[in-house]
Amino acid sequence: MGDEYPEWLRKAKRRAREFIDRLPPPKYGAPLNLEDILSEDEELSTVESIDDMPPEAKKAYLSLSLHEVKSSAVAIQVDARAWYEEYVKSIIPKGVEIMNTDEAVKRYDWLKDYWFKAFPMTLNKLTAIHAAYSRGGAFIHVAEGVKVRDPIQSCFIVASSRYAQLPHSIVIAEPNSEIHIISGCTAPSMVGGSLHAGLTEVYVKRGAKVVSTMIEMWSRETHSRPLKAVIVEDGGEYIENFVVLDPGKSIQAYPTVILRGVSSSTVMRTISIGSRDADVDIGEAAYLFGKGSRARLINRAVAMDTSVVRQRTKAWSKASGTSAFLECSGVIIGDKAIIETYPTLKADVKDTELYHESAVGKFSKNQLIYLMSKGFSEDEAVALLIRGFLDPKILNLPKPIEIQVSRIVDLIIKRGIG
Repeated sequence: MGDEYPEWLRKAKRRAREFIDRLPPPKYGAPLNLEDILSEDEELSTVESIDDMPPEAKKAYLSLSLHEVKSSAVAIQVDARAWYEEYVKSIIPKGVEIMNTDEAVKRYDWLKDYWFKAFPMTLNKLTAIHAAYSRGGAFIHVAEGVKVRDPIQSCFIVASSRYAQLPHSIVIAEPNSEIHIISGCTAPSMVGGSLHAGLTEVYVKRGAKVVSTMIEMWSRETHSRPLKAVIVEDGGEYIENFVVLDPGKSIQAYPTVILRGVSSSTVMRTISIGSRDADVDIGEAAYLFGKGSRARLINRAVAMDTSVVRQRTKAWSKASGTSAFLECSGVIIGDKAIIETYPTLKADVKDTELYHESAVGKFSKNQLIYLMSKGFSEDEAVALLIRGFLDPKILNLPKPIEIQVSRIVDLIIKRGIG
């Protein structure tokens, strides 16, 4: 398959295939055996309604409550089989394009200038496999000066067992534009042995602002490897909220922002829950290459049951007048869960200010005693403290999603400490 792609993309995919066997596996995350689940997908078919999606995929989508959010556009991909998109013409401004990436690369030859230009194709075996076999993804382009008031929504659903979903999404915010993208990634409960490895490249041009909210909730035996790289130009701003409600069997994510422009900035906030025997490896990185660039990275995690959670944060300054703050906080529930934190600060210049705070452990006895003195049982006190620690209000989410995140957190807490 792939004959329908333009020549430049067919050439890039052939080149990626040549690298697969020469590259090492990913440095972080639980090991994966991809050979058993890779497949050559047929071309995506478009469905006219959410009701036309497979019933189990529709149910998984509705469980995220994304449908309750007032959105200017919606795009949903099921495996690499079905694609659905909807525009609310009354609120989406002129100058905004949303389509499947497979369609976009056929329509716009200039996309070759953005294809694997933020993310290195040969970083490891997984990235090369993605480059060789990717199907679908969301292409979002916002014209210069256009400000999208209501979020654009995308959702990727893995509906087949022993399957690798490899969408490639590209977001381009032209100078002085603004956009908020809400992405949901999920799988029906019966799906097992599958992988979601969506790769996203975001280009924030001069004076533009991009807000990205990602919510992941996977079935018990699903693996997730979201790959993301962001380039921010002069005066641009990138804000990311990453919420991992259920990591599935394993998840590894390390979104990386390159602050290339003068006075560019980023805020990245992550809250995650490790449950059952999940392997969770989540972090974020900011490279401060532009003079006066700024970064704030906040990573909060709860580990329960026998899960292992690793938090990795990094700020690297190579320009004067820069600043970065890293916060890694982890709470362990029970006696068998593990949390490890790996904050990294690196400065190649004198005129920079880099800070980090890290704290891992259980809630203090004094906190529990105080709440228990107010009439709460020990389990109720622990639950209250977890809710406060993972409060989604810090993410400034749309109200329906905030309510759903809080509800799911409550269910997980009850299961974990009950």
